[in-house]
Amino acid sequence: MKLYNFAFGPYPQRVNIYLAEKTPAGIERIILDAPTGKGKWPPDEIAALSLTGSLPIIVDGDGTVVTQSLAILEYIEDTRPEPNMRGHTAATRARTRQLVAVFDEAMDAFALWGRYGSDLGGHDKDTHREVIKIGSERYFQKIQLAEKMIGDTEFLTGETVTIADCVAMAMLQYSLTFFDVPIPPDCVRLQRWYDRFAKRPSAAAGAFPLEQRSIARHLMRQTNVALPK
Repeated sequence: MKLYNFAFGPYPQRVNIYLAEKTPAGIERIILDAPTGKGKWPPDEIAALSLTGSLPIIVDGDGTVVTQSLAILEYIEDTRPEPNMRGHTAATRARTRQLVAVFDEAMDAFALWGRYGSDLGGHDKDTHREVIKIGSERYFQKIQLAEKMIGDTEFLTGETVTIADCVAMAMLQYSLTFFDVPIPPDCVRLQRWYDRFAKRPSAAAGAFPLEQRSIARHLMRQTNVALPK
């Protein structure tokens, strides 16, 4: 199996964290430089695999191609089931899926906020003020929902790491370290979990391009958005 991926970014990082935790055998990782707008993208090899040219992508030995990050995680779980990162009981697996859905929805909302609110996106903020409002409000609502869903266990769904931890860490790492958007202060359990998980070797983030990060920083200030009370 081949994995084509970037070293950073919320969707690539889901897979990077997951692989570092699971350490499955037989996966060749090919890390590409992120597009900068100055060269051809996608490369011919990627264009032949994906209609959108986005990463991550996996290509299995039988020719199967999977091009969406959550589907990639599920596919690897199906083809390499040990160690189990869905959960060992039906209840835990359901909790894993619920939390994955919440953080994936949070990522969708954050993407709207960041794309139309950050100077990095190059959009007119006044024109997209309603999109920015909806995206930021929905993002914080989903983060606060996750806070209510988790307990005080070491990992989000219990005592072992699951896909939910990988998806959540990639999301929060991106919002915190690239856009400077903190976890809301009322999300105490989520903050404790983040502080613990961030110390794991799997959570090491690829270096963001400094030029892009300098523009993306302080998203809340750029968009006049305050933390929820």
